[in-house]
Amino acid sequence: MAKEFSRACSFDPSFEQLLPYALHWNTIVEEEDFREHPIDRVQFEKLFDQDGRLTDEQGFRKAVFRGGIAKDVRTEAWKFLYGYYPFQSTKREREALDVEFHYRYEALKTRWKSVLGSWSEEAEVEENGEQNSDVNSTTNNSNSPINGCLNLAQDLTSVIKMGEDLSLPNKLHDDLHRYKFFEIQAKIYASRQPIEKNLKSLKKTLRIIDKDVPRTDRDLPFFGGKNNSNLEKLRDILVTFAVFHPDVTYAQGMNDILSRFLVVLNNEVEAYWCFTNYLEKIKMEFLEHGMLKKLESVQKLLKEIDPFLFQHLVICEVGDLMFCHRWLLLSFKREFIFEECIRLFEIISSQHLELSSDEAERWREMERANNFLREGGRQRLAVADINTEFTFELFICVAILHHHREDMKKCNDSASVFQFINGLTHKLNLTQVLAQAEGLVREYCRKSVISNSFEMVD
Repeated sequence: MAKEFSRACSFDPSFEQLLPYALHWNTIVEEEDFREHPIDRVQFEKLFDQDGRLTDEQGFRKAVFRGGIAKDVRTEAWKFLYGYYPFQSTKREREALDVEFHYRYEALKTRWKSVLGSWSEEAEVEENGEQNSDVNSTTNNSNSPINGCLNLAQDLTSVIKMGEDLSLPNKLHDDLHRYKFFEIQAKIYASRQPIEKNLKSLKKTLRIIDKDVPRTDRDLPFFGGKNNSNLEKLRDILVTFAVFHPDVTYAQGMNDILSRFLVVLNNEVEAYWCFTNYLEKIKMEFLEHGMLKKLESVQKLLKEIDPFLFQHLVICEVGDLMFCHRWLLLSFKREFIFEECIRLFEIISSQHLELSSDEAERWREMERANNFLREGGRQRLAVADINTEFTFELFICVAILHHHREDMKKCNDSASVFQFINGLTHKLNLTQVLAQAEGLVREYCRKSVISNSFEMVD
């Protein structure tokens, strides 16, 4: 292999010049394992000030990237990680947000059910011969964050009247009025959504959702068995999102993304808003041109890191790297067991290690400083342009391919490549993959500083 990348120095045959790829890409030294323990309860609570603000957002994201989040903390931490709570919100403000989000979601769901509910039941009977026993369209309000006196009645007006008759404390009385305001505001917001204009496309979307939901993670206890209420919640969230996001609607794969939020949060309202926030960031990937652009970025990165493997894949007629589509769309959900895919999902979502991040910039500055010292303080190298489209998940893709390059070079056509890739399912070592991906990011940052240099080895 060395012959592919090296040649003797013309002025001294005892030395060999290795091009940057050979030295820094082809033979990746295993990076030191920077993985740490998951964020536990004690560590998580230290991030908050006395008013309940999560003041150290960067420290939080770094800790998530380094070790993930412990199970008993994950539900609370994900609400910050996926934008349900602002990092600078106080505990009191978050209580108000819980109520506001609850009423807004219930108003949206009630809105589309009033228009589509009867049709969807008829469509299921017509297409399946009987109503699907695993999914029904009844409204479930069990996730309401309002407890205590609010559970005494469905009509909040009567609750407020009751509070006046009982001379409840002023704070509680004010809360009841605020809850009523949130409810009215949410209904107004939902009523303004012109969903009737898209009935034909929405009916088609409902058919797709009703086919995908019963197949979602049925091997997990959370979604297993007949008449599973969690499948009903999954369906309601997907339909609500599709109806009120007509630019994206629903695409296959969204159910697999949402299932993670439902399992972790175990709350329909919170899962909807976290899922919506996440989809707002990646929605282009569910559009054809968006995913094609991302696959092109993987091609560019692989071509830069391992051009010989990329050329081999071109010969095998898989140079488009279409087999990476599932990896990227579902954040490697099929490649690891469920608990590991949850951990990887939150690590990627931490966005701590992107080429535009402070961490990557610090690495580049350190390399410039080291090179300045090596040159005896004579010249400080300028940082070359970097491609910020190379996100951390793309480095994970390339790390997996690069690690298995010798096995993949044995494939001689597209069928054997896809067979090999599919055979990696649940066989990848998450810690190793993360270490290698981080190593590639480090090398990319280093190379952006000394991109025109070469090193001499004996």
